[in-house]
Amino acid sequence: MAIDRRLADCPTRRDLLKLSLIALPLAAQQTGVAAPLAFADARPVLDDFSAELPDALRAAPVSAGSWAEWEAAHDREIRSRLKSGDSDSIANLVLFGTSFTARPRCSRGQVEAAGKDAGAVVQLIVGRVQDFAAAVVRPVRNERFRFAAEWLKEHGADPSSPAAANRIAAVTLENAQRFLREQDQYTRAIAAAKEKEDAASLFIERSSLYRDRGLSLDTSFRPNCAIERSLAEMKSAGALRQVNRAAVIGPGLDFADKRSGYDFYPVQTLQPFALIDSLRRLGLTGAAAPAVAIFDLSERVLSHVRRAVARAGEGSAYTVQLPLDGETRWLPGTVEYWRTSCSAIGTEVEPFHPPPGTKVRMRAVRVRPAVVRLLEPFDLDIVIQHLALPEAQRFDLIVATNVLVYYSQFEQALAMQNAAKMLRPGGILLSNYALPEVYGVPIRPFGGTSLAYSEDPEDGDHMLWYKRDS
Repeated sequence: MAIDRRLADCPTRRDLLKLSLIALPLAAQQTGVAAPLAFADARPVLDDFSAELPDALRAAPVSAGSWAEWEAAHDREIRSRLKSGDSDSIANLVLFGTSFTARPRCSRGQVEAAGKDAGAVVQLIVGRVQDFAAAVVRPVRNERFRFAAEWLKEHGADPSSPAAANRIAAVTLENAQRFLREQDQYTRAIAAAKEKEDAASLFIERSSLYRDRGLSLDTSFRPNCAIERSLAEMKSAGALRQVNRAAVIGPGLDFADKRSGYDFYPVQTLQPFALIDSLRRLGLTGAAAPAVAIFDLSERVLSHVRRAVARAGEGSAYTVQLPLDGETRWLPGTVEYWRTSCSAIGTEVEPFHPPPGTKVRMRAVRVRPAVVRLLEPFDLDIVIQHLALPEAQRFDLIVATNVLVYYSQFEQALAMQNAAKMLRPGGILLSNYALPEVYGVPIRPFGGTSLAYSEDPEDGDHMLWYKRDS
């Protein structure tokens, strides 16, 4: 439903978002140059959020000059949050990694209990920290531990120093405790939203929950399952017929996600390949396979993709490892997606074998070089930048899962304006979070898909479909 933000005495933004969510049909509840968002294009968002602007934009009426200054400062601030996200990745590795310890992975319940200082769980975490400290000082050809060694050195615990283990353990434990405290705060915020017994309010609260958190690169296969379901439903409804160009915002790296990531196989990116695979298996590609642009701020992500594309140019494939946690009570649809994922873009090969005692099923697919060469990585801050594209090269589809949650609603609205400038008329943006509607930003919600992954009532996604005005 369209919402006209010109009305002077309109309801609150939260009320408007509720209305747009309630209206949704739910199943259950060529390359360009990165360009800054022009002041004229930002103006509708600035007007709409006039009472909620960042401090730097409140001091005086916003001008083209002050807007450009804010964009530059915002870009620096957002990129600085990558460092905090790196710290979260290290915490995930320590709490959930399996390559350096025989101790069990921490469950979600245990992590929540640790936030309340439950003795037995704290002992498990301390034990895992000690095992990690002992492992990281050993020279290994392991990308995760090389990254961990760099992180530790930045935090005053150089693994190459003699007798570094105690200092490593102290720094790692402090980081894990910080991570657990923050997780407890997020859990409390969601619990408070649940008390209102309003599904729309809860979804909106979740949609910008991490707006002050470090930008984490960790990812999992779950949203890819919901993306495929959404694509299938849009095709069935006649809303999507063919995708020639697509983009993924913040695809992340499979480093050590707390639900589905493991560390006994190489670091990988998965979503761009899963998207191409789904589009092919659903018959949504033309004669040529769809090129997929990758937008990210992280040099780690961009370098990873660039290396893969360069190797593909020399004829090398890219192998994706597909774990399915054996301790999760998955629903049949999730298992079926895991069983068939990436089958249209490569060949099934022998996967990495998990360490003894690790309950996980594995598949692996060697993605063909021609598919890898379809990826186009761009260093781009979606809040303040877009690709300057001619009409013929605009995207049919942009995917943004588990990324816009790291931004405020003001930043999300700016991101939508940048997405709109890259989408063709009628092009689609998919997100698993509620995004604000703003008059003057030509993107509107038109549907959605709700999908549970397992028997855990908290384990699911609500994928929202947004369309650029024609």
